[in-house]
Amino acid sequence: MLYLITDTHLGHQNMLKSCGRPARFTNLILDSCRKMVRSNDTLIHLGDVAWNEEELMRFMKLPGHKVLVRGNHDKKSTSYYMDVGFALVVDSMTMTLQGIRMLFSHAPQYGHTADINIHGHQHDLRYEDVFHRYWPLALEHMGYRPLPLNDKTVGVLQSWVKRGYNPSKKELYALHQGYLGTASTRDYIGNTKANMPNPLRIWAEDGTEHLVGNDDVACFHYHTGCIFLAMQRDTFEQLLGKQTYTAVQLPWEGERFAQPYGIIEQQAETVRSENSPFASDMVLCWFRLTPI
Repeated sequence: MLYLITDTHLGHQNMLKSCGRPARFTNLILDSCRKMVRSNDTLIHLGDVAWNEEELMRFMKLPGHKVLVRGNHDKKSTSYYMDVGFALVVDSMTMTLQGIRMLFSHAPQYGHTADINIHGHQHDLRYEDVFHRYWPLALEHMGYRPLPLNDKTVGVLQSWVKRGYNPSKKELYALHQGYLGTASTRDYIGNTKANMPNPLRIWAEDGTEHLVGNDDVACFHYHTGCIFLAMQRDTFEQLLGKQTYTAVQLPWEGERFAQPYGIIEQQAETVRSENSPFASDMVLCWFRLTPI
């Protein structure tokens, strides 16, 4: 049997504040792994294992073969992690199951070419790139236990891929991540506020220029080839609205700010207050970019 786990952060007390974990979360994770994973099973860890060597050694004593897809907190050498007992240590890896090409990574790999990117890192279920397919895993939503990558689970992933479909929050919960119940604001827009030193400049198809500043958005993220914005519905309708856009200038000084990007695809999704944790309607916007 294959199992997945991510972002255990064993012994990292800051997780109590930043992620709302229970005080005994380290023992809860270790006990769950011990009960579920057998000696002939393989546990793929998607990174950020432990905060100190003592807790890492406790994890390594658990049953099962262990694969580490390194996270940003797994800072020791590959040979170190191999010596303590990991069967394989990689930065990312691709596996094909039931004809589905799966990319395993710690952080989401924006613009990937696999059928689906399975990742952790965010501690929530949001995705900022709707133009590719992701399965975000959050240990908090998983109930601090491993997630089985069995035929039933892979079959659900296969159905998403075959339909060319990005799963809804409800479907993400249904697939082993229903521990916390309904979605939080963080699961929609992340855990960071906008931080734009200059306004985002967006040109519509008719040539008009629209400025979106730091105070206009609840969240702003940029990755190579993709922009993600979250803003209140009335702000969206006032500043952008339902138009076709052709180009954008990013809000940083220097070459990146001076070089406009063409918008080759866009999407907006309204999250209505009656079905979400938001006090009022919010619009999530995505733009897929290309250099021009």
